[in-house]
Amino acid sequence: MGLLFEELEAREAAARVRVEELEAELVSVSGKLELAREGLERLRITRETVAEVQAAMTRGGRWRPSMPGGRLLVSRGRRRTRGASGRSSGC
Repeated sequence: MGLLFEELEAREAAARVRVEELEAELVSVSGKLELAREGLERLRITRETVAEVQAAMTRGGRWRPSMPGGRLLVSRGRRRTRGASGRSSGC
């Protein structure tokens, strides 16, 4: 009976080590997944913004983002940004 419990303890110890290894791997993969999700979100926002700007340029109008703090004025191939103060800075 003693050998049986020794074998169970050895298997339990091995299982514990494997769980710890997988938990460490999970932390690593979770971090990589979060970075990939952030990159995907930035690309999605960029694609939407470019589509909005392109549509405004095609119409010859102005593009104003929905985000507070500034807007992008598009005219004749030149781009200027306007901050909250209303002053423009050429690009």
